[in-house]
Amino acid sequence: PTTPCRPTPFHPSKTKHHKNKSSDIQSRTQMVVENLLTPLGYNVTACMDGMEALQHIMRCSQLPDLVLLDVMMPEISGLQVCQRLREMYNRTSLPVIMVSAKSSVENIVEGLEAGCNDYVSKPFNRVELLARISTQLRVRDAARAEVDHVRSAKLLQKMLPEHVIAKLTSNPSMIVEEHRAVSILVSNVVGYSTLSSSLPTMELIQMLN
Repeated sequence: PTTPCRPTPFHPSKTKHHKNKSSDIQSRTQMVVENLLTPLGYNVTACMDGMEALQHIMRCSQLPDLVLLDVMMPEISGLQVCQRLREMYNRTSLPVIMVSAKSSVENIVEGLEAGCNDYVSKPFNRVELLARISTQLRVRDAARAEVDHVRSAKLLQKMLPEHVIAKLTSNPSMIVEEHRAVSILVSNVVGYSTLSSSLPTMELIQMLN
């Protein structure tokens, strides 16, 4: 059999609908979850066993925003599914909430150690489940925003001097500097593209000066 490629991360900022996957042996629970989430704009995909859930996630072109995972399922357990997911995706990339009738402290600890972000006992309270889903999505979004911020900062450091970056940070609307006398030299430097990509901006300017 061929091994499907891993899907690329799904960015919720590009669509107003969050994508969720619910994996549960009880079709009634599936219906309750779908009826609860669909009116709120969630796009729910149901799988009836752990192996089906794993195969769907690995084959889909976009990761679901969040996985609702039952502990007791045929084929492989929810704990095993969660462990396999964590081999591919961390808690930020793919949040997992376990939903199970097993509600002892030992069961909850076992679920958390398997890699789930949160654990909800059945029968679950609808308001509580919605709150936990919303919380995990906010945490995921905040973590991704921080990664994007760090990436942007590194890009700016390659393009702009430190004092310009400081002005952008303190007052984005005012970064203009006045130079009453300016000389411009247009020159074709052999190997400049390679050189400019390997040196910090200030060092490159000092060298050219």
